[in-house]
Amino acid sequence: MRCGDQCPGFRLHGWRKICVHCKCVREEHAVRSVPGQLEKIMNKLVSDFQRHSISDDDSGCASEEYAWVPPGLKPEQVYQYFSCLPEDRVPYVNSPGERYRIKQLLHQLPAHDSEPQYCNSLDEDEKKELRLFSQQRKRENLGRGAVRLFPVTMAGAICQQCGRQICGGDIAVFASRAGQGSCWHPQCFQCSSCSELLVDLIYFYQDGQIYCGRHHAERLKPRCQACDEIILADECTEAEGRYWHMKHFCCFDCEAALGGQRYIMRECRPYCCSCYESLYAESCDTCGEHIGIDQGQMTYEGQHWHAVEACFCCARCRLPLLGRPFLPRKGLIFCSRSCSLGDDPNNSDSCDSALQSRSPPHNRRWAGHHKLQCGSPLQPLEGARPSLTPTNDSIQFTEENRGECQSLNIIL
Repeated sequence: MRCGDQCPGFRLHGWRKICVHCKCVREEHAVRSVPGQLEKIMNKLVSDFQRHSISDDDSGCASEEYAWVPPGLKPEQVYQYFSCLPEDRVPYVNSPGERYRIKQLLHQLPAHDSEPQYCNSLDEDEKKELRLFSQQRKRENLGRGAVRLFPVTMAGAICQQCGRQICGGDIAVFASRAGQGSCWHPQCFQCSSCSELLVDLIYFYQDGQIYCGRHHAERLKPRCQACDEIILADECTEAEGRYWHMKHFCCFDCEAALGGQRYIMRECRPYCCSCYESLYAESCDTCGEHIGIDQGQMTYEGQHWHAVEACFCCARCRLPLLGRPFLPRKGLIFCSRSCSLGDDPNNSDSCDSALQSRSPPHNRRWAGHHKLQCGSPLQPLEGARPSLTPTNDSIQFTEENRGECQSLNIIL
């Protein structure tokens, strides 16, 4: 588990596909074995896929050594196939490779993309649409790769992924949906979107590319960022290139509705201003108080200050440093070398000042601190000094919209 010992165990959120304790997604927890209920779901899905898929073979079966093997291969061919994969992707029993396979089964083939009973509160029309959507994908796009030796008597073929040759006698993966003779190196049989190995060779073919089930579905319909389900409703919320059900666009922490409200996006999760400040607000290195999201902020190499003269100032003489050169030393900032050495700033001679004026500026970038606005691009906050470096969070905007950059002089 990504959260390690910090989580007492997976407990499903009421409508999000995450743990209520640690906020990890379900597949981050099921890394040792598939829970009983999920095992039934996955068995049904895989068998359902097999009935609709184009494949020359039945499902692969487990062996004493492997949790799964490609179907129809002799033992030496199984070894040849797995020798092409990274070691941590080979599904040896009770190995990282087996846990990777379980994680990818859960991630690449979500049950809620196919069966209404695994979705949250669909109405009858949405249930019908999901069934039709699933049936159409299985009928028109679903396939299962077949692993075979490339005939020695043939000249070879070109891998559809890497463009390199597959020679006679090499092991290759063939996908009937892609056309006769289309093949891949085993390590190249990947989803065109996420570049993960296609789990158990299950693929969806669309417009000349192969995809895992998750990303193929997302090519056809938007997916809710909050509940992870395909959006079947006529309306949805879009923000920063992602989508939400109208009722699911809410604060990730307190779940207050954010429609028409100010919010901050962190790691693709929206937060109301109050929760964001309580969870992630930085503390000023001078006064120790939190820096509010509406306040100007100065940052330098992990340190933060209010963008006011009382806070962003020389640690010795208290000279305000907004818009001035400064000297960082041992976690403090100073206006001059003499102050950084503990000398009386009034006795600083002209040589020190001359050294400052002759110092070549370091063109560190600093981005404008932004005012929160609803439904419009953010503008620099008037009257506040910009930050020295941009943060990873945004308020209805991306890193590219952080305003014009200026140069900052740092005393050497």
